[in-house]
Amino acid sequence: MSFLYEERASSSVFVDVVWHTQDTSDGTYLASADARWDLIFTVAAHRHRVLLSGPSTQPTPVPYRTGNRNVGIRFAPGAYFTHVPVDAMRDRTEQLTMPSPELFLLGGSTWPFPGTDDGLVDALVESFAHVGLLARDDVVEAALDGGPVPLSPRSVERHFTHATGMSPRQVRRIARAREAVARLQRGEAIADVAHHLGYADQSHLTRELKRLTGYTPGQSQGRDEPV
Repeated sequence: MSFLYEERASSSVFVDVVWHTQDTSDGTYLASADARWDLIFTVAAHRHRVLLSGPSTQPTPVPYRTGNRNVGIRFAPGAYFTHVPVDAMRDRTEQLTMPSPELFLLGGSTWPFPGTDDGLVDALVESFAHVGLLARDDVVEAALDGGPVPLSPRSVERHFTHATGMSPRQVRRIARAREAVARLQRGEAIADVAHHLGYADQSHLTRELKRLTGYTPGQSQGRDEPV
């Protein structure tokens, strides 16, 4: 891995994790499908950049450059931005306009660029939610957690489609693939991962990981990059 990576949990109900990277060389990282919204802030030598990514259904190449520092917000499963239909952002990353190095545009408003300050990142998320730019669908998270959802399957599917642009089945497939990679990176045997996560066999696991992460189970065991 040619970048330093760390992540932390967030106290915000809208956020899964906040991660930091520092790029130590030039290269390209293949990000797994995540079915989540992501917001990324880059501090480079001569410019700043903000990227908004919609929920992804496939691996996405992410270039990195020596010396860049990045902060990313991976939003919670049921969190979504309200200013654009999710279908318009699924499998798409948009570079946001920056009127100055300290400001960026999102949802028709100007926001302060937080840099790598975690406190400013957390405050920015709460500001998005306060004005209604960021919302959260509790049904999505409850359904993924396996809790009781007093709705019909069709109603649950509508909630998933509105927040993620995907069906519950698609989101669960992606979550299972990411969990499989995490287990493989912790040293679990391929056969055990396939069995414990309900894959039909190792071939099924291989097909799913290749399709959703870009790597086979064997390759995943040797990766030191984040999922």
